[in-house]
Amino acid sequence: RHCYRSGHHSVLEFADFTFRISGVSRALTHQLVRHRMASYAQRSQRYCREDGFDYVTPASVAKDEQAQKTYTEAIRAIKEAYAGLLRSGIPAEDARMLLPNACCTEICVKMNLRELIHFCNERLCSCAQWEIRAVAREMVREVVAVAPELKEFLVPKCEAHAPYSFCTESRSRSCGRHPLLADVIREP
Repeated sequence: RHCYRSGHHSVLEFADFTFRISGVSRALTHQLVRHRMASYAQRSQRYCREDGFDYVTPASVAKDEQAQKTYTEAIRAIKEAYAGLLRSGIPAEDARMLLPNACCTEICVKMNLRELIHFCNERLCSCAQWEIRAVAREMVREVVAVAPELKEFLVPKCEAHAPYSFCTESRSRSCGRHPLLADVIREP
């Protein structure tokens, strides 16, 4: 706690956390791997066949009957096309080009505490995409189960410097829970 608050964050790099994340979309993992100070091992679509793949349906699609129908039909067509390519002898590494971002995957992630704090600061923000925000909340739950003293650091960026909470997003993107940085710091 003292090291974090005094800005000596390098010591936080010696605590590692490893997560096995499954049932998430490849769209999520494309966001996840943007966090460069982590290690990743993801299920390979090159070596693993994806016939009959599971997929993630966003709530915004699921709640609209017509959107759900369109989405499901597109996924079905992709599954059929993928299976057809495999049957015709196309290697899985080439047939995978058809697979959607919604395709479920599995990934192992190792982050040190410094990167995990940064990840949570960014991905617990209400501006983050819903799926990665849900994964971030689950990661926090798992970490707090073994190290409850870390809970105060695994928060959205607007709460990272409590009690001096402020939002760094634009007025149109802010959730409104905290004042905007532009409103807190006035330029002379």
